[in-house]
Amino acid sequence: MQQKSVLIAPLDWGLGHATRCIPIIAALQALGYRVTIATDGPHEIILREAFPDLSFLTLKGYGIRYSKRAEGFAFKMLIQIPRILYNILREFWWLSKTNRHQAFDLIISDNRLGFFHLKTPSIFITHQLNLQTPFIWSTRLLQWMQYTWFRFFYTMVWVPDMEGDQNLSGILGNPKHKPSVPVWYMNSLSRLKECARDPSEAQKQEHLFLGIVSGPEPQRSIFQDILWQEGNKTNHPFQIIAGTANQPNNQAVSEHGSIVPHVGGPDLAKAIENATYIISRGGYTSLMELIPFNKKLILVPTPGQTEQEYLAKRWQEKGWAIAYDQTEFHLETALHKAATFKYQPIPFKSFTKEALKETLKQVNL
Repeated sequence: MQQKSVLIAPLDWGLGHATRCIPIIAALQALGYRVTIATDGPHEIILREAFPDLSFLTLKGYGIRYSKRAEGFAFKMLIQIPRILYNILREFWWLSKTNRHQAFDLIISDNRLGFFHLKTPSIFITHQLNLQTPFIWSTRLLQWMQYTWFRFFYTMVWVPDMEGDQNLSGILGNPKHKPSVPVWYMNSLSRLKECARDPSEAQKQEHLFLGIVSGPEPQRSIFQDILWQEGNKTNHPFQIIAGTANQPNNQAVSEHGSIVPHVGGPDLAKAIENATYIISRGGYTSLMELIPFNKKLILVPTPGQTEQEYLAKRWQEKGWAIAYDQTEFHLETALHKAATFKYQPIPFKSFTKEALKETLKQVNL
């Protein structure tokens, strides 16, 4: 029987879209599919590290930028709508042209709205079936627009979360009203799950905290600078992973701390194990990856990023993490609170290739 081929493309809006594709790609390979990846920039670097033998196609990202202040976030997004729409159309035509030559059997889009094919089964991956905005009317309007888009252009929607009460994303991925197209709850996607040690084997941590920084500029750099400046005042060893795989010169060393631009999966797992506290933006994929390590989490959502703000609030209410607004974040205060906070166990049910195999039967693959 001829080997089935799959084309997968992650959105460039944060590194998590690339990293959460890693367990999916690995499972597809294990099931015998031939996988091709469409991406560029730091996402390509990360995925090439994980899959050096796979075929890659260059597909430009959206190039979204954030505002310097939270109150300017909505306006900054608004003025970039023409760019977003252009890129949706551009990736659709790119895929139409590419598929004429390569004839893929399945298209998988991680949050790229234009990455679908009218004659080939197309899957959309998202943990946001209920995009949050500052207003109820705009939240409902966006959901209606998103669900309408799914109905016309996508065969299935895959949600990287558990369905029901024991979920990670709350109303983002588990809204009352679901799309009319089939929805598969994939459970948690963590490329680092196999790297996490059993708690009984944990060794003494060398670093007081590990800062995991990512996301669009300029907020990524602002957060890195805050952690670096305040970290050097603690007189304790610490490390910052900057999330800039395409900027190898973004590094620094001080008496107590260090900044590294990027580390691969196994080294990231070691860095997490080596720290007492993890300070992170709290992007959804980062949270999924951190759960198996059972670390004390401190979340500082990107200002104005409603998804991260919602997740930070939810995770603090659940006792899974503590959270701070960036304008109110002070490292020493956060570390003191984390030391006494009663963290609760986080539910985690892992994605499996067996479940993927059964789901693919629904699209005759």
